Amino acid sequence: MYKIQNRRYIGNKLKLLPFIDKVLDSEGIDFNTCADLFAGTGVVSEHFLAQNKKVCINDNLFSNYVFYNAWLSDKEYSPKKISKWLDYYNKSTDFIRDNYFSDIFSDTYFSHSNAKFIGSVREHLETIKESLTQREYCILLSSLLYSADKVANTVGHYEAFLSSVPINTKIELLPLEIKQYNYPPIITCNDANVIAGKVNVDLTYIDPPYNARQYINFYHILENIAEWKKLPVSGKTLKMPRNEKKSNYSKSKALNSLTDLVSKLKTKYIVLSYNNTYKANSEASNNKIKFNEIKELLYKFGTLKIYDSEYKFFNSGKTFFDGHKEFIFVCKVK
Repeated sequence: MYKIQNRRYIGNKLKLLPFIDKVLDSEGIDFNTCADLFAGTGVVSEHFLAQNKKVCINDNLFSNYVFYNAWLSDKEYSPKKISKWLDYYNKSTDFIRDNYFSDIFSDTYFSHSNAKFIGSVREHLETIKESLTQREYCILLSSLLYSADKVANTVGHYEAFLSSVPINTKIELLPLEIKQYNYPPIITCNDANVIAGKVNVDLTYIDPPYNARQYINFYHILENIAEWKKLPVSGKTLKMPRNEKKSNYSKSKALNSLTDLVSKLKTKYIVLSYNNTYKANSEASNNKIKFNEIKELLYKFGTLKIYDSEYKFFNSGKTFFDGHKEFIFVCKVK
C-alpha cells in the first residue's frame, strides 16, 4: 500500500515536519486556515489537514495535482471498484500492447516490458474514464505513477536516465492509504503568483524552488504520463515541450517573483522554508535568492524571526552538502 510520502522527490519536507511544528509552537501561532502554494509531494498540506486545519493546496505540476485529488480530496470513490481495476492490471495481459510510451521510453528510463506496461495501463485508463469518478481516476493514475517511479532507471528524478540497461523489474500497482479529514482541501494547479492574492488565510506556507534546477525537468516523465497528451520529445533525455511549466523562481528573476508573491498575500503569517545550497559546487545548485535578500524582503512586511535546523541534504544524485541547514522564516504580517 502506498502512502503519500512514498515517492522520490527533491526537496521533500517529510523529515522537516517536526521542525515546522516546533517553530509554530515556539511562536505561539494558532491558525485555522492555511495555504501551501508550492506543495510538491503534498506532505505539509496532509500534515496540516491531519491537524484539522482548512487547507488550500497548490502546485503548478499536473501530476502533483492528480496526487492531491487522489489522497486528499473528499470526493466520492469506490474502494471496491479501485480494487477491481488494480487486480485487473496486476493479473491480466489482455490490455498490453506497444504504445506511445514504449515506442519512446523503452530501454532508457524503463525496460521495454515496463514501458509497454506503463503505457498500456495509461491508455486503458482513458478507455474507462467515463465509468470512473474524478477521484477514482486520480487514484488509479496515482498508483500507476508511484509504481512507475519505483522501477525507473534513474537516481530518483528524470533529469537523465542511467547509462546501465534498465532492469526488467515487475511492476505491481498498489492501493493507496487514503485517510479521512474533517475539512476538504481546496486543490489547485496554478502558478503560485497567480493565485497568491485570491486566497485569504491565517497562515501561508512557502517552499519555492531556489536554484536553476527546474522541477518540470526533474519530473517530466511523470508529467507526461499524467497528462497523456502524447507529445513529441527531444534531446538525449527525451523531454517534452515544457516551457510554460518552468518556474521563474529558478531563473534570474526569482527575487522579483518572490517579492511579487509576498506583496499579494492576504495572510496573518508567512512561513517560508529555505535551504543554504548557495554554497554548492554546481552552479545549477546555487540559490537564485540569497538568505539576506529574503530577510530584507520579509522585514518590509512585518515582524520577522528566523529558525535553523541541521539537515542532511542530497541533491541531483551526486552532491552532498556539509553543514547544510534548513531555515524557516516566520513573518507576522503587519
